[in-house]
Amino acid sequence: MNTLSSPPPVYLVASDDVAHLATHSDVVTLSLSEWTGRLIDLGDRLVLSDMKVLGLCLTQTGRGALDANPRLVALIKALDLPIVDILQDPNPETLLSATVNLLIQRDNAGRTQMAEDRAALAELRKLHMQMQTDHAELERWVWDALAPKFKRLRAWPATARSIPLSGLLVQPLPVPSRGLMAYDVHIHEAAPSEGRIGFRMARPVGDPFEGATNSVSVQAGDSGWVRLVLPQATPGQPEDAELHLWWEGEGTAPALSLAPETPFPDLAVAQDGVTASAPLALHVFKSLPRQPAPPLYDHRRGLPADGITRFAAPSELGKPVRLPWSNNPVRRAFRKYPDFARVEYWEKENVVFVHPSIHRPVVACVPGLKVERLAEVTGIIQIGKLSTLPIAFALGVVPHGSVTAAEDAIAHLGDWMQLLPGEWGDVWKRLETPLSGDVDLLLATGMPNVPFNRDADALFHGFRLTTDSTGPAEQT
Repeated sequence: MNTLSSPPPVYLVASDDVAHLATHSDVVTLSLSEWTGRLIDLGDRLVLSDMKVLGLCLTQTGRGALDANPRLVALIKALDLPIVDILQDPNPETLLSATVNLLIQRDNAGRTQMAEDRAALAELRKLHMQMQTDHAELERWVWDALAPKFKRLRAWPATARSIPLSGLLVQPLPVPSRGLMAYDVHIHEAAPSEGRIGFRMARPVGDPFEGATNSVSVQAGDSGWVRLVLPQATPGQPEDAELHLWWEGEGTAPALSLAPETPFPDLAVAQDGVTASAPLALHVFKSLPRQPAPPLYDHRRGLPADGITRFAAPSELGKPVRLPWSNNPVRRAFRKYPDFARVEYWEKENVVFVHPSIHRPVVACVPGLKVERLAEVTGIIQIGKLSTLPIAFALGVVPHGSVTAAEDAIAHLGDWMQLLPGEWGDVWKRLETPLSGDVDLLLATGMPNVPFNRDADALFHGFRLTTDSTGPAEQT
């Protein structure tokens, strides 16, 4: 049968004239001369053997004997042993009280030391775990992306729907908080007044992330993507996070564009406690934790034109017409599409449907738009079904009635943008010379180098029209 060994005794050193008065049963009392005799003499100093000494209780006689031994005084100072002076009426009660006080001091010191040790160990473990996390994340970063300064984690496109920034907007973030550094939000139309967009990264429950609050200025007329950059990338452990946005200004707040509807309510934006059916149009950027954010640019397109941006829905425009190919006297078979191609306005969905062909681009002409110094047109596009193949989109704008054939329209289109099935995106056309007056929009789609064009729901949801006030407009 195993038995636990008894703990080592605790010793109390008392003056020779009072050591016999000790009565505490848990403490072994040694007289000063007896304890001195147990010390190890190394010549120039005394060394304590392996024993736990609670302290010393000394009368005036014992204090004199201690002061007469400088090596013993040096040992007591080195061990930081407490000394209790019993100068008057030494008796068992006085010695017992001093012993109990020394035991209480020893217990309190032990508890304090254990708390400090636990705190130091916890901090050491936290530092160790953080170093391991940083090292593993750095290795993944270099391995996966060749150590870029930043990378884009999520991109939700802007649709024709919007939400006003008139109250607090709470957008749950679809990625963990660690390393997040910048966000893009999309101003739906021209901002009606000057102000600032305030933002912070907050925990769903608890205090906001430290140092994760900032604001950006917005001028009247600003539109499109606005970059919200934190002072530094978020450190700490990966946590759930939310992006809070509000308007700082006396004028009317702008509206922010929404992304496509989501079947997951926990990703949708909420305003004043009311959850919408879609998240904000949003880009999320990440860098290494605690690193300052580098400049971020989107090199796929130029800077937006100066002036005012307004949104035009398909319901505000005329009926779209499909432009024919080859009005010249050529073979009739070449004038027609061998496969299905159609242009329609869908009233219920409020979209323009331009069904593409796999042989030649299909171009829709949309009249009924009057502009003043138009410099840029952006179209919001989508492939409405998943059971199809990639589709290319393009957009153009010309003076009203100036283009009547599809082959003539090709030269007036901007860059082509290809989407995957079910994907949303933007397509745009910048004009070298601003236009004024009545204009036609040219909406083009195509499916080159694919075997079929079934279920190819190529949709145009709306258009953003940006004016240019820096130069004279071309009169139409």
